[in-house]
Amino acid sequence: MVLGNQGIFKKAQQGANSMHDAEVNTQMAFNSITDEMDKIIAGNNTQNPELRQDTPNAPEPIDGMTPIKFIEPTETEMGSVQETDWNDNTWYDYSQSKWANTISEDGSMWVWIPRYAYKITYNNPENKSEGGTIQVKFLIGTTDQYYDSQDGQLKTVKRQTTADEIVDTTTDFYVHPAFTNETNINFANGGWDSELTGMYVAKFEAGFPEGNNDTTSVKSSVSYTQTNAWVRAVEAGTSGDSFQQARNWLDGIYASNLPKISYPVFQPLTYSMNYISENDAYNICKAMNENGNIYGFTTGSSDVHLIKSSEWGMISYLSYSQYRNKWARYSY
Repeated sequence: MVLGNQGIFKKAQQGANSMHDAEVNTQMAFNSITDEMDKIIAGNNTQNPELRQDTPNAPEPIDGMTPIKFIEPTETEMGSVQETDWNDNTWYDYSQSKWANTISEDGSMWVWIPRYAYKITYNNPENKSEGGTIQVKFLIGTTDQYYDSQDGQLKTVKRQTTADEIVDTTTDFYVHPAFTNETNINFANGGWDSELTGMYVAKFEAGFPEGNNDTTSVKSSVSYTQTNAWVRAVEAGTSGDSFQQARNWLDGIYASNLPKISYPVFQPLTYSMNYISENDAYNICKAMNENGNIYGFTTGSSDVHLIKSSEWGMISYLSYSQYRNKWARYSY
């Protein structure tokens, strides 16, 4: 009723239009409100309830990122990656399990995870190991609401409201905490200090530049801090597992001089970053939008960080839902 043609905002706007003495700035305010509402419900037809869809939030443009499409291989042609633009309406279609992928200036790949709520149905509630299904509802903007594709009605999902609340995601849809502001419940589930419409995650694990990829190694402002590492015998050439001077494929033994860490890349067929502490991994991720980075990221358009457990769950749930994607099931 709020958003529709006969809703409060439309009625108020009509009233303002009919008043001969309405001030121009008042009309502009109404227009601004309706414009914002149109953005929030982009993809949903508010004129015809039967056409409203469970539509995901559109990917947000990020400095340094370019949308890409995966072209499936055929009997005569190899598959390929094709760059496109943010206005391409064939770039992604979550209803067809075609997720929105992007590439940054260094060749790393990223995928957009839209804000959603989920519900789990177990085949056998008494024995969860027997598996089940995960249902997902894409939410509108930063709200906890979605349009039900069955009846076209606007519905509200639940969320955890206290730090010690035990939620039952088998009976109701709950907004995934990775997208929510959890300051009022002490970040009980790994949430944020604001509401998110979605986020990008790396499509592949962090790896070293060069080697099997064409990205040139560039040092960040972050130095290694780990002087020793627990190394398997087969790698160290010793009779048993032992502590060794920290080293990796790119820098060799670095424990003595603790050099700067190269910016990681997130590409297929790449040698994974290894022998790096959680502290160093955290710091290099936070530095990925600093001046001189290889991705084209800027502090104004991106907030890069090491993935959290809640975000890993966010990816996993979506990749096993009705929107599962073969590109996603083995990535990240």
